[in-house]
Parts: sequence; structure tokens; C-alpha cells
Amino acid sequence: MSVIRVAAAADWPAVRALCADTGAQGEPVDEAEREVFAERWIAPYGRLRPDWTFVTAEEGDVVGYLTGAPDTAVFEEERRRAFKPEPDAREFFPLEFRRQLWTRHPAHLHMNVSAAARGRGHGRALLDAFFAALRARGVPSAHLICGGGAAGYWLKAGFADARVEQPFPGVRLHAMVRPV
Repeated sequence: MSVIRVAAAADWPAVRALCADTGAQGEPVDEAEREVFAERWIAPYGRLRPDWTFVTAEEGDVVGYLTGAPDTAVFEEERRRAFKPEPDAREFFPLEFRRQLWTRHPAHLHMNVSAAARGRGHGRALLDAFFAALRARGVPSAHLICGGGAAGYWLKAGFADARVEQPFPGVRLHAMVRPV
């Protein structure tokens, strides 16, 4: 039986490990990069929005997480003050598009489920918990950025492409949106 809950302090090491285990298009990142990768992608949420991170656990073990923020513009301002700004995939989208995305679809999210636990409803349950919290706060919609390999999953989860960029030959990035 799985349990969905807001991440507790004791869950964060497992969330960081899962981030590194799934960070390379669903596969593990290189061993030498695990700690830096998790610090870059998970630490801001743990420090700035810990109450917006949900985990799914089986028999006490975290097998998936969803982290995000209901207020991307505010979150990004805080993140840039508290953490060293580094380029990421969002910057392949034009600045004006990003501003519109953050205004029209203010929440954003990141989600990963362990390879062993995929296909058992964990992602859907995490999305349901996150969207219920957004509804309670009156947030109208959310967005995410993903690679081409994950776009099919997000389409099935009710997201739609707002824009697709091809920053390099063979690489497609999707900015996707979904009403709450």
C-alpha cells in the first residue's frame, strides 16, 4: 500500500537520492555528479518551499516525489537570491514567453518516480495531491518544462504543449501547461 504525504525532514535524503537516480531522462546521473545535481535541483525546494514537496512511499520507503511552487515568479526571485543562479533548460525559451508562462500558469512542478515503482499510479497520486493543494490556494494552473522523452507521460496526465523548442539537433524541450 502506498502513502502520499508532504515530505517530512527525514524524507529529504531519499528525495535527493531519487532526484539523482532519475535525473538523466529517467536514468541515474553520473556517480561523480549526484550530489551537485541534487543540490541544484532539489535544495531550493527543501529550503524555500518544503511544504510544497509531496512524497509517495511504499512500506516506508520513498519511491517518488513531486516538488514545486504555487508562485513561480516569487520562488525564482527568492531562489536567485539564496542560490547561485545557473543556466537551465528554461532559458532556451524566450524571456517574454517565460514571463507569460509564469503569469498565466503560476505554479510549476518537478516529479520523479523510481524505475521500480513506475506504472503503479504513484505519479497520478502525487499530481492529485499537488493539484488539490493548488486548488485550495486558488492557483489557476501549472506548468513544467520537460524533454521529449517525457512529453508523452505529461500529455496523458492532462498537460498540453504551450511551446516546443529545439535548442540542438535531436533535442526537443516542451513547455507544458495544465489547468488546476
